[in-house]
Amino acid sequence: MHSSGTNDYQSGSQRGFLFHARAHLSHFAPAPDRKKLMQIDPMQRSVQLSARELALFRNQAGTRGHGHSPWRAAVGQQWHKSAEATSHATHPDAQFELSVSANWQERNWLFKINGRIDQLLPAPQGLRIREVKTIRSPLPAPDEALIADYPEYFAQAAIYRAMLQVLPEYCERSISAEVLFINIENGAQQTVLLQAPEHALFEQQIEQLLPFLDERHASLNRLRHSTVHPAFESLRPGQAELFHTLHQAALQAKVVLTQAPTGFGKTGIILEHALKHMQDGLYDRCIYLSSKSTGQLETIRQLKKMIGHDMRYIQMRNRHEHRIDSERHSCSGDETCDAEIGQHWQEAALKPSELFIDGTFELSRAKEIGAETGICPYSLTKACLPYAEIWIGDSNYVFAPDSRSVFMDALGFDPQRTLLIIDEAHNLPDRTADSLSVELSSADLLFAIEELRQHGAPRRLLATANELCRWIDSLSADQPLNGNQLYMGQDLCEDFADQLQSAAFDYQATAPFALQLIWSIPRLAETFAAPTHQFLHWTPQPGRLSATCLDASNWIANCLAPFAGTVMMSATLAPFDHFRESCGLSQQSVTIAQAQAPWRDDAYQVAIDCRIDTRLRSRERYYEATARTVAQFSYHSPGTPIAVFFASYQYAENIQAYLEALDPSLRVQRQTRGLDLSEQSSFIAECLLTSDVLFLILGSSFAEGIDQLGGVVDHIMIVGPALPEVNLIQKTRIENHASFSREDAFRDVYIRPAMRRIHQALGRIVRAPGQSARVLLHCKRFSETSYLIELAPEYQSDCELHNDEAFAQWLEQ
Repeated sequence: MHSSGTNDYQSGSQRGFLFHARAHLSHFAPAPDRKKLMQIDPMQRSVQLSARELALFRNQAGTRGHGHSPWRAAVGQQWHKSAEATSHATHPDAQFELSVSANWQERNWLFKINGRIDQLLPAPQGLRIREVKTIRSPLPAPDEALIADYPEYFAQAAIYRAMLQVLPEYCERSISAEVLFINIENGAQQTVLLQAPEHALFEQQIEQLLPFLDERHASLNRLRHSTVHPAFESLRPGQAELFHTLHQAALQAKVVLTQAPTGFGKTGIILEHALKHMQDGLYDRCIYLSSKSTGQLETIRQLKKMIGHDMRYIQMRNRHEHRIDSERHSCSGDETCDAEIGQHWQEAALKPSELFIDGTFELSRAKEIGAETGICPYSLTKACLPYAEIWIGDSNYVFAPDSRSVFMDALGFDPQRTLLIIDEAHNLPDRTADSLSVELSSADLLFAIEELRQHGAPRRLLATANELCRWIDSLSADQPLNGNQLYMGQDLCEDFADQLQSAAFDYQATAPFALQLIWSIPRLAETFAAPTHQFLHWTPQPGRLSATCLDASNWIANCLAPFAGTVMMSATLAPFDHFRESCGLSQQSVTIAQAQAPWRDDAYQVAIDCRIDTRLRSRERYYEATARTVAQFSYHSPGTPIAVFFASYQYAENIQAYLEALDPSLRVQRQTRGLDLSEQSSFIAECLLTSDVLFLILGSSFAEGIDQLGGVVDHIMIVGPALPEVNLIQKTRIENHASFSREDAFRDVYIRPAMRRIHQALGRIVRAPGQSARVLLHCKRFSETSYLIELAPEYQSDCELHNDEAFAQWLEQ
């Protein structure tokens, strides 16, 4: 039943358009970084979406609709204009790009639908809607084939027809609809008139969307009626104060910087804070980000204790971890995994909401279903995201340009109803800068050029790409680009980007690596156009051009802006002003919640070993002394290995060689490269049982992501402050520093990152009241004021060891 009013949509028995459309021309410009997606209000049981979104909706994994290259979009616009001119010549009173909006009620849901009709033409007995669609398929073709291949195009036309049928100015007139297909390569045209089966596509799409909307309403009920257990049965000193401080800080600003020591329990406290606010209706969803997989696993363990199976959560792992090699499906590692996903999904008759077991959809289950059905496990997990209230994943899913669409474009996702939690937030500026950096190898580009040539790319595009290759090869290695080179690079990249927009070749047949590489060139062009302080353009080695991001603050701030609230937490955010500025946040937009842990004040016994100089130019003279120090330190920790942290793998390897020659009986284990999460955990567990000395690398996942050393290892040696590598990037950061003081610049670029790595390592040793550790800071630089003042108070010491006798006495204390 149709109605022209808006007051009785709550009635479940009624259905139909409730509010007449506004018919006028308009231009909608979406936000530059995120398409405007459907907005769902589960409380009011309403959904706002476009006619195209409704037509494309499929309750399944994989991409929706027919993808378009930029060339397709550009050529499509040209054909649209050509078709418009032709229609205008024969129908002067026709309307084009007609904006319409209407409300439709189905069961208990109110659909607020909007869109733009390509053409509205007069017909002998009324009006005809014409949707113009460009395709590459040969024309003419059987009508049935076009309807089968492009159902979303006919659904969109059917939706517009249903909307216009209730408009007051059109309700007395007959409305028909058709789809005009245009072949983009030769201009061949074919018109298919919608019949009764196609008219029904409108209500079919409504019926497809309803289960998803009902799930969103069920999610709301799960939130409101779930039981949230306290994070801790009893609170440690300082935890109650952090609960209160966090609550007060969240009332004052959208972004809260939370600092608490490792092992303090901040994950549980912030999760409890988030879950209670979700129950109260402040947020519909929570996203928990961490750059360390170990942090994600700890979050899941904590979450399970607090929510049981009442709420749904999902951990989004990367594409590589989802890969399978089975009879039905072998992952390619790129989007080609989804080539036949629609067919496989229909055959398997999967419903994402039914895939959750005990409140979650695990990676192992995604792989099992993928092997059984032929559906890519990565796509399966993505398809389940909209059905979970809590998403756990890497920070790249919000801050990396190549990955953020996984979260940001998920069905029904609304950042304005989402709380964002960022763990290990001290890593965010550097990791985001890495994701914004672009590198282009001339050798790789040559392979891509050949791939493009084989699939019909135009000669001019290939010629520009070859010229770009020659220019990259002409650059001097390890040098920044000068002014002329910057202009030349920008000109070549922009020229290539412009041509790529209109380049006609077979995108589907072209290898994904080639497409990914050539689309990095427009990004490279943008870096040339950016302010000079944001990117360093240089050649780290011959034949390789790099645009290294030096300042990601504006990008981070723009990524944070849409969220209803953000909590950024770490044990090492201080100094807060420096971190805040590195994220592009104003002082007014941020509040601070800092935890106090009095039980840590006397937990560390620290000495500074001034006998040694670990600077790169000096350290080789002290290799033997460092090895002897490690051996002596180990003798005073019988039965428990000592942990020795180095600035680099090479440094650790050199000392291990000396140590094995000095005392072959000592069992030394050195951190292994390239281990996954489970292998890292197994390595540490084995070393704790079988080794005397454990060599680890500062800043690595072992130093910042493994918590197994806490309360077990109590003798720690830090071999030097592990300053960042001296290279062109760091030199440029020094030159671009806002301060005129060379000391301030050196502190921010070198010393503070080094001290942060040390804080992360030491913080994982004492994790609870009653635990303690002896710490040897093995380098005389730690006694210098510029280094000492950057250490946290619990790590500062006036105990300096200037000779072997003083070291021996300290060991005996």
